[in-house]
Amino acid sequence: MTPPAGDQEMSEGKASEGTWGLPLLAVVPTVCLTALTDPSTVWYVIAWVFWGLSAVLLAVGWTEVVRRGARGATGWTTCAFAHGVIGWQLVHLLT
Repeated sequence: MTPPAGDQEMSEGKASEGTWGLPLLAVVPTVCLTALTDPSTVWYVIAWVFWGLSAVLLAVGWTEVVRRGARGATGWTTCAFAHGVIGWQLVHLLT
């Protein structure tokens, strides 16, 4: 008996939208801290730390994609969204 197409796709081990979930979760404190604090506070430094963590997690996500390949359009959409949010936060932190 062969598994349904969805299960077969899951068994291939390709990187999915979950690959980009951790960087998005790690950037949430950065969004909150930059919206609520002044650039001269220690909280702003903490925001940079969370942004750096998000950037590292994006790099880890890309290593998974390079190793295993991407699973489909939803994975690439989440990837674009994650990169957009982190890029937007970088611009916000720098200005």
